[in-house]
Amino acid sequence: MRKAGNVMDLQDSNLELLLEIIRNHDDVSRQDLAEKSGLSPAGVSKLVSLLISKGIVYEDALMSTRKGRRAIRLKINRDAMYAVGIRFARQYVKCGLFNVKGELLYSSYEPLQNFTVQQTVDLMVEMAAEVLRECGDRRERVVGVGISAPGPLLAREGKIALISNSPGWRNISLAKTIETRLGIPTFLEHDANASALAEKWFGKGTTANHLVFIAVGQGVGAGVLANGQILSGHLNVAGEIGHTTIDYNGPLCDCGNRGCLEMYSSSLALVRRARETARDEQPPGWPKPEEIDAEKVFALARTGDETALKLIRQVGHFLGIGVVNVINTYNPDMIVLGDEMAEAGEPWLQAVKEVVEKRVIPELRSETIIELSELPIEPAFLGAGALVIKRVFGNLSRLPNSARFAVKNA
Repeated sequence: MRKAGNVMDLQDSNLELLLEIIRNHDDVSRQDLAEKSGLSPAGVSKLVSLLISKGIVYEDALMSTRKGRRAIRLKINRDAMYAVGIRFARQYVKCGLFNVKGELLYSSYEPLQNFTVQQTVDLMVEMAAEVLRECGDRRERVVGVGISAPGPLLAREGKIALISNSPGWRNISLAKTIETRLGIPTFLEHDANASALAEKWFGKGTTANHLVFIAVGQGVGAGVLANGQILSGHLNVAGEIGHTTIDYNGPLCDCGNRGCLEMYSSSLALVRRARETARDEQPPGWPKPEEIDAEKVFALARTGDETALKLIRQVGHFLGIGVVNVINTYNPDMIVLGDEMAEAGEPWLQAVKEVVEKRVIPELRSETIIELSELPIEPAFLGAGALVIKRVFGNLSRLPNSARFAVKNA
């Protein structure tokens, strides 16, 4: 049972809890929900009836219980509602339509090539409008647009505060602009938070109570879930670990700080080191310095190139320092690493773990799982859609009785 502020909040919190249990278990009955949630059987029955009345949950076939009795299996209606998800990264935009189960029904991709802020916003609106046009008769069940973006963000205000290494992206009211132009509720979330939500709902974190997703691309950020809820902080900028200091005399970051973690552990840091190595050492089989990007370094490493592997381990060791700080600060039971640098694979992961092994006390280290994300859809993209569904799931009591979603293709 979860705590909440008032009666309606408590009901919404308990509804969300039941939906989480149903989503994570293929075979679950009302009795199972009572046992797993800690709610009374009568309370569960009332809440399930509400979910059924709105078309969010439906009764499936009979199933056998552990006691040999027959019970009705409950399922989430995958087509109860849909969400448009937008993944805004520094180099591209993805847009797609997701159902409640996180299945991607339609998607598009556009690279960003020296786009201005206005051009980028226009592109997002065009891509989302195209998705809505493709919905057909699903359109009336599209409940919102979710955007995952690099930060820091002022998510409550729907603003991007700053995107490092991206000129012009400071104090931009992204969510409000897109909502006004599309005429549909729009929500903005940090890409690391969106990724954490995706991992919790659909990935390795389904059983984790305290999960941290660390997104390591051109920037570094952490999405923190405490008891399954996003830990956002006072201004919704919690988790900006990329701008924590690991060298107070280090290089100047766009944020104004020196020696930020992402200056040493991001994909940009890897490329910078690789280009310096190519100029200074000219390793055999390497491209020209100006042609090197992160994917080329990963490809070299996959062939066993020792110089590329050494560079990947170096940035992994720096990230390991950040992971140590995350463990000591948030005490998660699971940390999932993802985004662009996860393509570096096992050598990068092992470099991170080596630092954790040396710098975290055994009692904490042994209780913290560290893994790479294996979601089939980019976590920040999937999480953009999940963000919208979570907003609706967290406010089901406030939906009018007329907001019933038909059970289709469940």
